[in-house]
Amino acid sequence: MEFFFDAHKPKKEKEPYGKLASQQKMRLAMAFLNPLRPVINEGWSQYSDGKKSKAFGQALKKAIQEGIEGAYPDQMLVPGNIMISMGTLPLPAIADVVRSPGTLEVLFTNDPHPMAKDSDELVLIVISPELGIGAKNDQVWYRKDGRIEVELPVQFEEGSFHAYLYCHNKKKSNYSKSYYLGFF
Repeated sequence: MEFFFDAHKPKKEKEPYGKLASQQKMRLAMAFLNPLRPVINEGWSQYSDGKKSKAFGQALKKAIQEGIEGAYPDQMLVPGNIMISMGTLPLPAIADVVRSPGTLEVLFTNDPHPMAKDSDELVLIVISPELGIGAKNDQVWYRKDGRIEVELPVQFEEGSFHAYLYCHNKKKSNYSKSYYLGFF
């Protein structure tokens, strides 16, 4: 007779693909978002009940759900699907993005909108996950300016980076969804 079942034969323990896939998604999202933690805590504050850890957790959840594509083990993060800020404030329409040596300039149109004000402040974020660094503009730019121009830190001048733009009102109580400008 041929045995088809033997209770004494040890089972092979394998990690289930679902668990490994979830762990890989978490690693990819955390590696990208960690340098942005202070910005995310601010940009997701409307969805956090005042708790910074909850703000980062909400952004992480969104990144895992919408920012990771592919099947395990070939999953990859899509930076264009990552939201570093979230809100209802309308973002100005982006007309052009220009990278020159040492600077990054974003030109946009200031179309009238009932929720938008000329005094809304724009924030330009640059991030290099490979280097583990991120930076934002230190000069205040307003919606009425029609552009935002920043001098890039030395680390970003030679290397490549991702860029995002978002805006908020003066009180920082209302934010826009972030907009992915591209990989430069």
